[in-house]
Amino acid sequence: MYRTERFNPTLFGRLFHLGDKLDGANRWLKLADALPWEKIDEAYGRHFAAGYGRPAKDSRLVCGLLLVKRLKNVSDEDAVLEFMESPYVQAFCGQEYFALEDVTNPGILSERRKRLGPEFIALLDSELEAALKNDKALDFHLPRVPRAAGGFWSRLFEKAGSLFGR
Repeated sequence: MYRTERFNPTLFGRLFHLGDKLDGANRWLKLADALPWEKIDEAYGRHFAAGYGRPAKDSRLVCGLLLVKRLKNVSDEDAVLEFMESPYVQAFCGQEYFALEDVTNPGILSERRKRLGPEFIALLDSELEAALKNDKALDFHLPRVPRAAGGFWSRLFEKAGSLFGR
């Protein structure tokens, strides 16, 4: 089951009063403004049953962590650690309050990659690339991947498939 969360523009408003103290010029906050989260949320929600089962993690959190992993070229574990250590990354991932304890575990990222599939991951990649291309002021550099190779996520799916005999 999946329920869309309303995206609240107030960041960390009550806890540590960071809402007013986060630098709006930070690259993570600027990237968050540049991405079409509603479009991503709609595509994400299609992969879950409506009204049945345990509610899924919010798309902004999961997709934000996948993008952190992509941009920083780190493991799932390191992406979650980056999230826990940085209020800017937490804000990028849609958190309203600064999380002091684990919000998610690294295993959710591999599970979501499998569930969402390569088409969704390609959509996420294309939206990221479009945002970075449209706003040159964003200070992110994607790892270079030859187009013939099919992209970062495609290679990751191929590697995982070869490990599990697919």
